[in-house]
Amino acid sequence: MSAGRQRQYAAVGTVGVVVFLAASLATAIGYSGQAGEAYSPLNHWVSELGQLGVSAFAPVFNAGVIIGGVCLVVFMIGLAASRPGWSRFVYGAAGAVAGIGGALVGAFPMNNSGPHGLAALTFFDASWIAVGLASLDFVLHPDMRFPPWLAGVGVLTVVAFPALLASLTPLLGGTGLTAPSVRPAVWRAPLMEWLVLAGILAWVLTASLTWYRAEARRGA
Repeated sequence: MSAGRQRQYAAVGTVGVVVFLAASLATAIGYSGQAGEAYSPLNHWVSELGQLGVSAFAPVFNAGVIIGGVCLVVFMIGLAASRPGWSRFVYGAAGAVAGIGGALVGAFPMNNSGPHGLAALTFFDASWIAVGLASLDFVLHPDMRFPPWLAGVGVLTVVAFPALLASLTPLLGGTGLTAPSVRPAVWRAPLMEWLVLAGILAWVLTASLTWYRAEARRGA
């Protein structure tokens, strides 16, 4: 694969993260919940930003999620195509599935609880597999485009995922993901969701930037 084509794949990864973050920030600033509260990642689910009829700029957030998901598909396919070995096919496929799940989260906001929940679960489940296996690959097959320290970002993301599951399990057996009438200042489950998502975004962003920089030097 040419240096130019690899820069394109890397740039798509960066664009996806930036678009998602910009849409999230813009939506959060204008957010006013059902109790008139401001948005906080400490006690609000990620998807509440896209809740139609509640979040004033929900379409902005949902569009950003769709774009981010599509970009993740392209980035992970390009990443897999640029790497050696058989494991690339596994984490490339997992990353593509994660991106499709992410895009469907935006296509089916949390008002559509069934398909939305399935899409969100697909995104998180496939993402930690993709990030974990790709990070391991960076260690086993050293490459100047992907420094070994990237694996550290991936490890933190993978470790955080079981903590998210542990936070979700009691809710699924009770009131589900419905917010309590009085939100605690810090609600563990949504906070863990944001932390895992932050890890995924950080990994994609740093991997795409180091990749782009290395290919820019090679193609200069």
